[in-house]
Amino acid sequence: MALPDTAWVRRAFAALIGQIGPETDQLILRARESGERWVAAVRLFLFAGLSALVVGVAPAQRWTGLTLLLLVGLLHALLLAWLAFRVAEPWVPWLSCAADVTITTAWMVFVLRHGGVTAVANALTFYELYFLVIMSAGLRYDWRLCIWTAGLCILELGLLLFALAHPLGLEVPVQGALAPTGQTVRFVLLTLGGIVMAAVAQRAKRLRLMVGVDHLTGLSQRAPFVERIDEELARARRRGAPLSVAILDLDEFKAFNDTFGHPVGDRALQAVATRLRSSVRKSDLVARFGGEEFVVAFPETAVEQARQRVEHIREQLARVSIQVGRGEQRQVTVSAGLGSWPADGETFDAVLTSADARLYEAKRRGKNRVVAPENPFLDPPPPREPPPGTSAGPLG
Repeated sequence: MALPDTAWVRRAFAALIGQIGPETDQLILRARESGERWVAAVRLFLFAGLSALVVGVAPAQRWTGLTLLLLVGLLHALLLAWLAFRVAEPWVPWLSCAADVTITTAWMVFVLRHGGVTAVANALTFYELYFLVIMSAGLRYDWRLCIWTAGLCILELGLLLFALAHPLGLEVPVQGALAPTGQTVRFVLLTLGGIVMAAVAQRAKRLRLMVGVDHLTGLSQRAPFVERIDEELARARRRGAPLSVAILDLDEFKAFNDTFGHPVGDRALQAVATRLRSSVRKSDLVARFGGEEFVVAFPETAVEQARQRVEHIREQLARVSIQVGRGEQRQVTVSAGLGSWPADGETFDAVLTSADARLYEAKRRGKNRVVAPENPFLDPPPPREPPPGTSAGPLG
C-alpha cells in the first residue's frame, strides 16, 4: 500500500516557519515603522481625551490617585512616542503593544478600587479599550502582534477577574458581577478579535506588497526598488559596508519574441523571474526595470562576492526551459554588468551607470557572461553610448 503524500504538510510547515520568523522585507518594515508612529500619535491624543473625561467626572477626593495614574499614563505615551520616532528596532512594536494592554488594565484597576467590581466586570466602556489595543496592533502589518496583544489582554483580564473572585487586598464586593457566562463571552470575543485582526493584518501586508509590483513577473517595479535602494545606501554609509548592484539583460530577447510570439516571451520572463527570485537571498533586492532587464542589489556584499553570486545566477537562468511549442523547449541566456558602492560613485544612479556600461561590454564580448570591475578601486567606466537609432538603455 502506497504511503500518503506528505509533501503538502512539509510545505505548509515551511510556510508557517517562514511566517513566524523575523520580517526581512524592507517595504513591510518601513510600513510597520510608519504604523507604529501613527499609533504613537493617536495614543497621545486618545490618552489626553480620556484623562480629561475622567478628571471631569472624578470627585476631588480621588484626584490624588488619579493624578498619579495620569502621570504614569502620560509618561507611558511619551516614552512609546519617543521609541516610535527615534528607535527603529523590531522589539519596539512588541513592547508598545504590551505596554498598551498593561496601561488599559491599570485604568480598570483604578476604577475597580474606586467604583466597585461592577465598574470593571460590567462596564463595557473600559472593557472595550482592549479591542482598541488589539485593533491598533493590526496597523503594524504583523499577525503575530495581533495574537500577542490579544493573548496579553486575555491573560491580564483573567488575572484581574481571578483577583476579584479571590480578593487579594482589593476589598471590593463581588455580588454576582463575575457570572461565568458573561466572563466566558468576554474571553471568546477577545480571542475572536485577535484572530480577525491577525487575518486583517496579514491581508493588509499582502496588499501592501502588491503596491509597486510588476504584475507579469511578481518582482518589484523600478520606483519602489529605487526607494529601497536609497535606504540600503543610507544603511551602508552608517555601517561602512559595501553595496553591489547588477543589471541582467536577456540575450536576443527581441528575436525570441519575434520568433515565438509575445505570449511565449511573457512566459519566458515569468520563468526567469521565478528562477531569479529563488537564486538570491532574502536580504537581496530584485526588480524588473522594464522589458527584459532585471536589477539585483546585494547589500553588505563586496564586488568579488557579488560577481560570484551573479555568475551563479547566470548559470541558473541558463538552465531554465521555456515551452515554446508542443514538445519543444528553448533556453535563454543573460548578460550582466556589475557595479559597486562606493567604488563606482556615491549615488545609486552612479553605481547603476557603471553597471549599465559593463552590461554593454558583456554584450559586446559575445553575451551570456558577467562583466565586473576588474579593479574596483579604479575609476568607473564611462556610460555606454547606444548605437544610432536605439534607446539609451535602462537609464534613458
